Amino acid sequence: MKTNRIIPILLTCAVLGLAACGDEKPSTTAGPAATSAAVSDKDLCTAAEKINKDMRTKLMAVVQGGGDLTKQTGAILIELGDRVTELAGTAGDGKAATALKEFGAEARKAGSAADPGTAADNPAMEKASKDINAACKTAGAPTTF
Repeated sequence: MKTNRIIPILLTCAVLGLAACGDEKPSTTAGPAATSAAVSDKDLCTAAEKINKDMRTKLMAVVQGGGDLTKQTGAILIELGDRVTELAGTAGDGKAATALKEFGAEARKAGSAADPGTAADNPAMEKASKDINAACKTAGAPTTF
């Protein structure tokens, strides 16, 4: 059963990796400029999917490498939450950005729990994932959260 709970964490981690990738391009301008030129939903979703894949890879490495899975999973979820939230901050108030912010908050909360894998398996995180996927599909950049 724990393996089934790791999958949502992997997905969350992948999303976090996308946020970091998406953040590098806007860094050529000052932070406040982002409000005048917000990232489109399609670009936001593309960046989010890259983060998601990156974090999945990171989580798989942890699972295969052994060690303290609980501690490392928690750290990955927190990082994912931070990166997704940061990415969402580069966009407007669209459905994708809103869902990414909700997902980020849930990922950070799960990462801080005593059992991050179990904490990540909750209805709020599942809803945020579905909302991201639906918004990104509409934007023309499907995701797999």
